[in-house]
Amino acid sequence: MSDLKTRLKEYEGTVAYQKKVGYYRDNKFYPYADSLGFQTIGYGHLITRGESYPNGITEAEAEALLDHDIMIAQHNVDTLDVWLPKDWRDFMVIMVFQLGLGGVQKFQKMLKALREKNYPEAVKQAKDSRWYKQTPNRVDQMIAALTNK
Repeated sequence: MSDLKTRLKEYEGTVAYQKKVGYYRDNKFYPYADSLGFQTIGYGHLITRGESYPNGITEAEAEALLDHDIMIAQHNVDTLDVWLPKDWRDFMVIMVFQLGLGGVQKFQKMLKALREKNYPEAVKQAKDSRWYKQTPNRVDQMIAALTNK
């Protein structure tokens, strides 16, 4: 399992955590409202129009959704037109996973700093955001994993 996938599972809620809060029971994940009230299932999969999981999903199905969501986030990072070292690429994939491409595109000052390889400024801009105010522990963990700061 990739480090990126492991990190996303931790940020989005491991099986143990989801058991504790009641989203995982009878060997299945069940839908829950995320911090913004959006219906989510498994490891942070946003339930979209046309998707419905009233009977829950298995761990294998949650893994498949996560793999697909990571693939989409990686593709979306590639559209940002910025070269990134691996640590920042993982950071940006997680960010796109959480905020969507449109949300990340609003971080113009951070993206500019990344294009200029000004990593301290990029960190500063990541912290100067509503995203950071909403999820400071998660973003701090993401920043702690960076080697290029």
